[in-house]
Amino acid sequence: MSDSDLYSRLLFPKKLGYPLFYPQPFDSLPEPARRTGTQIGDVGVVTMSGAFDPIFNILRARDDPANRFGVPQGFERVILGPDDIAALSLYHLPGSDISNTAINKRRLDVNAGIENNVFLPLGVGAVVEVSTNSKQTGLLLLPDGASRWDALPLRVFRDYALKHGQSWYSFVNGDLGRMIGSGELYLVTGVTKSTSWSVAALENHSADGKVSLKLKAAQIGNAGASWTWEWDVASSSVNSGPRRRFGEESWRDNQTVFLRGFKVALRSTPLRRSSKVSSIVNSNPSDVMSKSTLVPFSQSRSGTSFATASLRTEHNSPNGGASSSTEKLDDVLQSPTSTPGSEPDDGNVSTARFEVPLIRDRASSRYFTHQVSSTSTYWNAYVLPVSEANSILIKPGLGRNGRGHSRR
Repeated sequence: MSDSDLYSRLLFPKKLGYPLFYPQPFDSLPEPARRTGTQIGDVGVVTMSGAFDPIFNILRARDDPANRFGVPQGFERVILGPDDIAALSLYHLPGSDISNTAINKRRLDVNAGIENNVFLPLGVGAVVEVSTNSKQTGLLLLPDGASRWDALPLRVFRDYALKHGQSWYSFVNGDLGRMIGSGELYLVTGVTKSTSWSVAALENHSADGKVSLKLKAAQIGNAGASWTWEWDVASSSVNSGPRRRFGEESWRDNQTVFLRGFKVALRSTPLRRSSKVSSIVNSNPSDVMSKSTLVPFSQSRSGTSFATASLRTEHNSPNGGASSSTEKLDDVLQSPTSTPGSEPDDGNVSTARFEVPLIRDRASSRYFTHQVSSTSTYWNAYVLPVSEANSILIKPGLGRNGRGHSRR
């Protein structure tokens, strides 16, 4: 288990949200996004390093910098009222710590701390020792405290995610090529943000059962600039921030230590594919952090590699003739408007014929041809596996008892 996963799993039971091992915004984000940090309405992923990567925001306009990659098909901006977000300043007081176990903090230099905050005063020679006897410790230190913001109309966000979840994955994986697994997208409805932080994910293997670390004061920038706290060890199990760039010294409350909201996944049934939405705070931590092997709208699924393919559709016309058209396979299979079970109003049957390569190794590929009706696209694409010996025709309007499935 990675240090970031261990940290998050240990702090999840606190019910404060998804604990981020790396709260600092990405340097590549536009300045407004770096200045504010994660925002309510962001849709994004938690990276392997424990940072949040926002992709688009449902509260922002299409041309807002937060939507610099574009927006999904069918995008609808959500407008909140002035009283729809609750703010709690310094929800966690300066000098607070959040941990899964009991810890001890003490000042080692001359100054013993001010107002029960061992992190004050901050200056040359300041040292704080943190110790614990626990076998596993997830620890968040907040020298400047942290504030909290939460959207109140949660049903609006939940229903929006249920309605648009499929188009989100189509956009992120199809248009942007992110290869994000089902259940790895999160819609943010609440954040806890700080100005400074230190985190640790510790596993205690010492003989005496005690582990201790030290934080030392470090100066940011040139003489006379601000100070921050840094661990005195270089290890992947500890982290501190922020790491300010020149001109960012005055930025406050842009480091996201917890995010709340909904986990958005896609689930497939024999007849339909739909969105599944679950609360980050109220779900089992293992469910929230679980990774799926299904990568929707990615052109690649387990055992099958889809090359560039086209779909040739023949339409039976009333005069007995046939017209045809050619479309990209993904546009037909993965369009959010392709609803399973829908038939043409005039009773005509659309029969699709396409070729898909099944890649067995780097040196060879074989092709299998499927004939499917428009009502059966999801069966062939998402339910029935491609087999070497079979070409499957599923006729419209028949049940799941096997009749109507012809093998060639």
